Amino acid sequence: MENNTFKKWLLTLLPEIFGATEAEYGYILDNGRAGIFGTIDTLDAAAASAAPKPGAETIASHSGHTLYLMELFAAYSNGENPKADWPGSWKNRSIDQAAWNEMRAKIRATYEDILDFINKREDWNEDVMAASMILLGHCAYHLGEIKQLYSSTAQ
Repeated sequence: MENNTFKKWLLTLLPEIFGATEAEYGYILDNGRAGIFGTIDTLDAAAASAAPKPGAETIASHSGHTLYLMELFAAYSNGENPKADWPGSWKNRSIDQAAWNEMRAKIRATYEDILDFINKREDWNEDVMAASMILLGHCAYHLGEIKQLYSSTAQ
């Protein structure tokens, strides 16, 4: 696959997953605003912290875990190789409003950093393509989990 083709589709699908496109129809979702931002921005901290059953993951914990993955990708794209703490990435099951606002702002800022990396990247070797596909798939998976939890909190 040519680098420009890979980059074009990454820059099409990632914004859709995050709900950061004006597209009327999506390739994955109903529309360009139905993604992560379009979901988490409608919730307050109490709703984001609501668990469907005791001890279950929440929208806040899925959002924090997604942010953690994004931060790892951003570090990797800057040439760093941080040690991963996957269990620690789930620590935010319950969150107050200030922390929820901060988390959502960090998700947006990290998303923008990732887009900047993608837009500037010229050499799409196998490692960078693989990391990008992992990011895309992992974020899509957690969007699905967030949407399921969102449906249960809206009832």
